[in-house]
Amino acid sequence: MFESQLEQPPIPSSDAFNYIFHRGRRAYPWGKVLYRVDGSDETLTLAQLEEQSRRLAMAFKMNYDIEPNSVISIYAKNRIQFPVAFFGALAAGATIALIPLQDGMSATDIASRLVQSKSKLLITDSSLLGLSECASSLAGCIRLVTMDNADDLTPDMASLISQFPADLAMFDLRTPEASAEHDAFINRTSGSTGAMKSVLTTHRHYIATLEGTVRTVPSNTDPATDHWLASSSLGFFINAKLFMSLNILLGVPVVIMPEPMDERSISAITRHQITFLLVFPPLVSKLAKSDILPEETTSLKWLLSAGASIPDNLRNSLAQKLPGIDLTLEWGTSETMLIAIQTGDSATRKTGSSGTLVNGMQTRVISTVTGEDLGPNERGEVLVRNNLAPFKGYKDNEVANRDFDSDGWFHTGDFGYLDAGCNVYIIDRLKELLRVGDGYGSRISVTELEDAVFDHPAVHSVVVVGVWDEASATAHPTAFVVPTPAYLPSAGHSLAMEIDQYAGTKLTGLKTLTGGVYLIESYPSTGFKINRRALKTIERNEATRCVPPLQGLEPAPLKRVDSAIVMMNVLPLTTPTPSS
Repeated sequence: MFESQLEQPPIPSSDAFNYIFHRGRRAYPWGKVLYRVDGSDETLTLAQLEEQSRRLAMAFKMNYDIEPNSVISIYAKNRIQFPVAFFGALAAGATIALIPLQDGMSATDIASRLVQSKSKLLITDSSLLGLSECASSLAGCIRLVTMDNADDLTPDMASLISQFPADLAMFDLRTPEASAEHDAFINRTSGSTGAMKSVLTTHRHYIATLEGTVRTVPSNTDPATDHWLASSSLGFFINAKLFMSLNILLGVPVVIMPEPMDERSISAITRHQITFLLVFPPLVSKLAKSDILPEETTSLKWLLSAGASIPDNLRNSLAQKLPGIDLTLEWGTSETMLIAIQTGDSATRKTGSSGTLVNGMQTRVISTVTGEDLGPNERGEVLVRNNLAPFKGYKDNEVANRDFDSDGWFHTGDFGYLDAGCNVYIIDRLKELLRVGDGYGSRISVTELEDAVFDHPAVHSVVVVGVWDEASATAHPTAFVVPTPAYLPSAGHSLAMEIDQYAGTKLTGLKTLTGGVYLIESYPSTGFKINRRALKTIERNEATRCVPPLQGLEPAPLKRVDSAIVMMNVLPLTTPTPSS
């Protein structure tokens, strides 16, 4: 067994709300502004946040019969009221099921999440009320609350907050056993490599993760002058951890962006002198090959990427674009949250490593053939366990819970190894190791193939998957490339073949792109992650070596569907109850 060599924090014995506001928070003034919204004068201080959250918690308990472990879902745009809704639910003892805002989500998508989590209440906003009403109907008439004043029929948070004082007794856990018994969050997996599942995260597990995270913050972080940017949906669990928990523990103000940031809205960094930014892998690729000037990002001290590994050549490209800025790589899963982290500090950074095990984390590596434990530098499946808090597993999913064994180990599905210093090296997902060659075949990593393609100047980003071919009964390694803007006018068969031939000069033997190269406008995604399963079956034009609608092929028109029509034509997922 490998065990973190970092300091082990005490075993958590609190609920998340009281830990963040009182028991774990560094001392700083209650009047400090912790939140402001980009493009408006809206702000929220620490004192306002706690008071409004407590008032809202009482409204949840009295008006909606919310009890400990009742589930409250939040599906809303980034607003100043979002942290209040988040902490109001925690203060009431509810379990939060965040629904991140993503393009293309339908009422059925939202309803399926409400049903899977057994939500009792849905918090939304005026811009998403119609969609949320439809989803509520499909899920059995879940009651709704809006963050802003949407209409005269739907209760809003401001009116609920005004009804109750903030000094009444609240949900309060004070033992490790109670902290491990109550669920703070239901976090749905991305589903990028399999069926979506709902992960239960207890208060003890969430606090243990924060204890590890706070110890990995760069030493040059200064709450007196720093500003962090929440540039994507606060409905993503990692954003909740960073921008509605970690920042409060440290006392760092957060600027909330109403719309997701991309390379075109990078000016927000200069406007607010942002020092920290979460950059998920697709955005890292965009930034690395963008026209951003170093003087536009001089305030930045720290970048964090999570959700997928970043090849060294892409990391080096970003370092040239944004010199002198630490890029921290965080490795974790929906089931376990933070496992290992790699900072820009040369003392902790190991080339090719996903980082060192964080505080309290234990790991084993087992053979994918025999199941036996392996030692340092021996490759196999990585298993993890948190010494501070047991993993709770999946909600209502007995089959999936087999990934958690009786000793508390979670089988991550990641293939890699650890060195003697407890640095983790993830080679690939077991499901993304491609089997090539005759007979039983050999396994190769898609990362090595992607690295060979990425260095071509026409490549903005690249993803390699195994595309099944019926004739040969083989999954062929196939590269899907988003061209850089300068090469878009020439995107077509000749460019795809040029990239293919370029990669061929670096690849030999079984490590070749037998499925070829295809150009694509953008990748299908689930949250921060590219949906590799969807790429395996996506429509491809063999003649142009493009994926429609690239190279003159028009996309299908988007259908604007009235919510009332949807409600009449989609069967409800559960039977609505008249009383609701």
